[in-house]
Amino acid sequence: MEDQTNMKEFNHEAGLKVIYEMIESAKSKIGKNYFYYLFWGYLVVATCLLEYLLITVARYPYHYLAWTVLMPLGSLITLIFYLRQKKSVKSKTYISTTMGFLWGGWLISFVILIVFANLKHEYTLILPMAMAMYGLAIFISGGVVNSRPLLFGAVVAWMASVAAFFVPYLGQLLIMTGVVIVSYIVPGHLLKRQSKA
Repeated sequence: MEDQTNMKEFNHEAGLKVIYEMIESAKSKIGKNYFYYLFWGYLVVATCLLEYLLITVARYPYHYLAWTVLMPLGSLITLIFYLRQKKSVKSKTYISTTMGFLWGGWLISFVILIVFANLKHEYTLILPMAMAMYGLAIFISGGVVNSRPLLFGAVVAWMASVAAFFVPYLGQLLIMTGVVIVSYIVPGHLLKRQSKA
């Protein structure tokens, strides 16, 4: 009888340990996806600065083409990287599935925002709303992988989003640059360092 009680306790403890190890393994895999944070962080910063220069220095009337060209190119590169990475992953976790739906939903929402804001000639709403959306997605991502830099980046993105509603488009580009550095690039480098440890 005592052996059966010990066996039940052992199985309960062993089961909890297995669950804990699975969660930590899933978090580690997400942390290793620092590529996405770094790639998109640097790409968005480059695009913001390019558009800023096209407006202020070149006075190019089609300055928005920076986004039209670089974002689809970035999406294609990301898709290729994802498909290659997917081949090496043998099992899908609940957390990685959740994150895929989160960022997939973010992308669909962002495309809707861009299309309809431009149709209504309200393009100055795009960057403030994008920063608010970054805040949401980064907040959830930071909570899932228990990353304080991502959580901090989310708060910065939300505060910057509010501020961006009150400045002209050129100022929004500079605010967006700062937000992406704090919320994507810095956490991306920290996740990279953490994953190599």
